[in-house]
Amino acid sequence: MIEFESDHSSPAAASIEPRGRRPRSALPGIRPEAKAYEGSIHGSVVDTVAKWILGGTYAPGQLLPREDDLARNLNVSRTSVREAVKVLSAKGLLEVKRRVGVRVRARDDWNLLDSQVLSWHPDVGRDRDLIASLIEARRIIEPAAAALAAMRATAADLARIEQAYESMERNLRTDLAACCEADLQFHVSLVAASHNVVLKGLTGTIEAALRATFAITNRLVTAQSRALAAHKAVLEHVRLRDADGARAAITALLDIAANDLDQKRLRRDDKSAAGAKSTAPDRLRVS
Repeated sequence: MIEFESDHSSPAAASIEPRGRRPRSALPGIRPEAKAYEGSIHGSVVDTVAKWILGGTYAPGQLLPREDDLARNLNVSRTSVREAVKVLSAKGLLEVKRRVGVRVRARDDWNLLDSQVLSWHPDVGRDRDLIASLIEARRIIEPAAAALAAMRATAADLARIEQAYESMERNLRTDLAACCEADLQFHVSLVAASHNVVLKGLTGTIEAALRATFAITNRLVTAQSRALAAHKAVLEHVRLRDADGARAAITALLDIAANDLDQKRLRRDDKSAAGAKSTAPDRLRVS
């Protein structure tokens, strides 16, 4: 049995009340009226606690509330809480120490290359270090993959890359979600065309990075419009077996993505600054 103890040195855990006196809404992210989770209870507990951690509600080094407190506030069994802790421990987010409790591990221990871990982030757009790292990772992986694809792609590989590009072009003005999905398939197909088993094993990382950045930039048609020509250049260089050209084209595409992220971040900062001047909202207090 996993024992959870309160960390009375931290604001989030210091106000945990004795068993039986705590209202259901006391822990962060839980609505008072919430009676049960839709779908998998186990998966919902994992998602909720993971979002607390990645969103900063519980910081590295901080202890989670006791097992029974979590179970009561999440309206689930203690077994569901224990199973969720096992999953998050395997992802590097938590560590269990006997007679101490369950503690959030240092950020460097988090398995951020795991697409599921990235999917748990409640607002990846505000995580500047993570976004910068994702772009850097793509700059390392994708140019090499594009160059290899130019040398090794089969006719079937080229057909898949072209099909993804054409779907992007077709859906750009009418269905941005479908356009983003096609964009994802373009990059996944490009890596697959490298026929490098190690690079292909990193497809999940690329997919997670793309989905994270799509949530920030690709909601704007203008961002996709600028990138569409860059995708076409990548396709043409791969088709022409021009490895250097393919490498340069995908690098230019990544430059566009990085610039879009920078512009979006500046706009968010400006809005935040303007909001801070007009009002000073109370800070959400974790109790």
